[in-house]
Amino acid sequence: MYKSMAKHPFPLQKKIYLFAIGITLFLSNCWTNPLTPPPLECLMKLNNFLCPDNDFLKKYSPGIYLLFLPDSRATIANLTNHSIVETGFVVGTAPTDVSFVNVGFDDAQPSRIPVINGSWRAPLPAKAVTNTFWTYGSLHTIYVHIPFEKSYTILVRKGNNKDTDGDGYPDLIVSANSSAGNTGYGYVYTTNPSTKLLNSTPNTNLTDGITQTYFGSRIASGDFNGDGYADVMVGAQAYTTGTNYLGKSYLFLSRGQAGIASQNLNTGGVADAILDGLSITGRFGSNIIGADINGDGYDDGIFSSPWNDEVFIFYSQGSASIQSQTTNTANVTYKPGVNDNFGSYAQAGDTNGDGYLDLLVSAATYSSSLGRIYIYVSNQGSLPATPNQMLVAPLEPSPGCAAGVGCQFGANFVLDYFNSDRCIDLAVGGPTFNTYQGIVFVYHSTCDTTNPYPNPPVATLIGPITSSCNGMNCFFGGTLASGDANGDGIPDLLIGATGASSGIGDTYLVLNDPITGFPNMDLSASGSPNSLFAGLNSGGNFSQGLRFQDTNADGLQDIVISEPTTTNQVYTFHSIRGSVPTSQNLNNAGVASQTILPPAGTSIGNTIALWKQTVENYFTLVLNRTKKILRFG
Repeated sequence: MYKSMAKHPFPLQKKIYLFAIGITLFLSNCWTNPLTPPPLECLMKLNNFLCPDNDFLKKYSPGIYLLFLPDSRATIANLTNHSIVETGFVVGTAPTDVSFVNVGFDDAQPSRIPVINGSWRAPLPAKAVTNTFWTYGSLHTIYVHIPFEKSYTILVRKGNNKDTDGDGYPDLIVSANSSAGNTGYGYVYTTNPSTKLLNSTPNTNLTDGITQTYFGSRIASGDFNGDGYADVMVGAQAYTTGTNYLGKSYLFLSRGQAGIASQNLNTGGVADAILDGLSITGRFGSNIIGADINGDGYDDGIFSSPWNDEVFIFYSQGSASIQSQTTNTANVTYKPGVNDNFGSYAQAGDTNGDGYLDLLVSAATYSSSLGRIYIYVSNQGSLPATPNQMLVAPLEPSPGCAAGVGCQFGANFVLDYFNSDRCIDLAVGGPTFNTYQGIVFVYHSTCDTTNPYPNPPVATLIGPITSSCNGMNCFFGGTLASGDANGDGIPDLLIGATGASSGIGDTYLVLNDPITGFPNMDLSASGSPNSLFAGLNSGGNFSQGLRFQDTNADGLQDIVISEPTTTNQVYTFHSIRGSVPTSQNLNNAGVASQTILPPAGTSIGNTIALWKQTVENYFTLVLNRTKKILRFG
C-alpha cells in the first residue's frame, strides 16, 4: 500500500490536506484556484470563467481538479494577457492530433472550434453573428482548452476593430494626402502570416482618383455592420459643389476574409455608402471616428468639423450598416453656433462606467484660443441635447493658457483607462501653450454623471525649451496616442512635438505607473521621458501621426509614428514586455523595427485610423476663429 502511494505524485494524505485548504479558501473568496492569487477580474467582482459565483459546482471544483490536469497544449496566438482587442477574431494553435478545442468568453458556454493543421480561429462576440457584443473598454476573459487539460486563459480589454480580413491581427489603416493638387489615397496594410510583420505593400488601395477633394483628409475604422470584420470610412473634406466646400465621406465594407476591395471611384469603383455634407464651407469629413454611440452593438459614424462648428452622428442600421444620405438626415446633430471651432476633434468613451459611450467634442479656439471640451454624458445610449460639462483649460502653470496665443486646449485629446477603473480618463493636448512650447494635461474621471473630469488635472507635462525647436515652435502635445507599451495592462502616453529638435520632430513615451500614475514632467527643466524617438529629416513632421497597435503579431501594442512631409514614411517600433523600446534617433543612426512606404501618393500617415488632430490644423484653427472661409492649397 505505501509502495503504491509512493509512486503516485499526490498521495492520499496530501490530497485530503489540499482539499481542506482549498475548501477553506473557496469559502472566503470568489477565486477558485488555491494555488495562485486571484486575478484582476475576480477582484473587480466580474462574473466569468475564472470567477463563476453563480455556479456552485464550478465555484468549488476548479481549484481541485486543476491539480491533476496536464498543462494546456492549446494556445492563443494573437492576444496575450492584458491585450487590447482590435480584431473580431481570436486565433491560436493546438497539436495536429487534436480535432477541436473549446473556446469560451467570460461565463458563457464554450464553443467547439475545429483545429485545422494545428491552427484554430474563433469569432469574438459580434452582434450580426452571435447576437452578443462587447462594449468598448470592457474587460473580458478568453479561454481555450482541450478536454482533460488545463485551460489557457487571458484577460483582455475591448478596443476598436481594425482587422479588415479577420486573420486576428489589427491592420495598419492610413491615408496619404498632402495638398489639393495631389490625388489622395487610403491604404490597408495587413499582417504577413510568415514574417508576422506588416506587409510592405497594402492589401487595399482606396482613392477617388481626382485632385482638389482632399480624399484621405481623415480615415477611420469600425465594424459598422457587426460582422466581426473592420470596415473603413474615408473623408474628402474639400469635395466641392460649385464654389462650396461641402465635403463627403465614403464607407468601404469588408468582404470577410478577402478584406476590403481596392477601389478607384474615378474609374468605376464604388463605395458601399456615401455621406454628403450640405453646409457651405462645412468641410464634412474633416474628422471621423467609428464608435457604438447608441449601444446596439454596431459602430456608428461620428463626424466633426470646426469649419462650420458642427458634429453629425449617423447610426448604423444593423447588418445593413450606415446608408447613403446627407447631413440633413443625421441621427444626431450638434451645432451650438458659438464660432469657437466646435468640432476641432471628437471622441467617444464611457466616462461614468455605465456601459454606454459618452461623447466629447473640443473647441480649440474658444476664448482667444484658450480652448475647451464639451462633454455629453449618455443616458442609456441617448445623448443629451446640451453638454453636461464644459471642461476649460487650466490657468496654471505659468504663463497659463490664457496668455499669449492660448493653449488650444482640446486641439487633440485621447480617452483611455489610465487608472484601471471602469470610467475612462482623459489626456488633453495644448500645443500653443507658452507661445507654442506646448503642454499636456491628464484627468482622471470621477465617474460622476454631471462633471466627470474635475480641475485641476492629476498630471501636467510641459514641452521642451522653445530655443531647441524650429523657430521657437515646438508644438509639444500637438499629437497624442495612448496604449500599453510594456505589457503591464496600464495605458501609457505618446506625445508628439513636430517642431522639436530644430524641426526634425520628436515623440516622447511616458509610462503610466500602476500606483502613482503619470508623473508631472517639464522637458524644459530637466524632465525626461522613458523613451524618445526622433525623426529622419528636418521639416518631415515626424510625429504628425501617432498610434499604439500590435504590428508584429505578439499581442503587445507597438508604437507607430508617421513622418509624412517630404519623407513620406511610417515607422514602427516594437514594444518589449516588461521593459520599454530603446530610444531611437533616425537622424543619427537610429533604426525603426519596420518602415512603410506608399505605392502611390505622398504624405502617408497624414492620418492613421483613430489617431488625433494634425499639426497643420492648428494654424487653420487659429485663422478659422475669424475666417470660416479658408480654402486649402
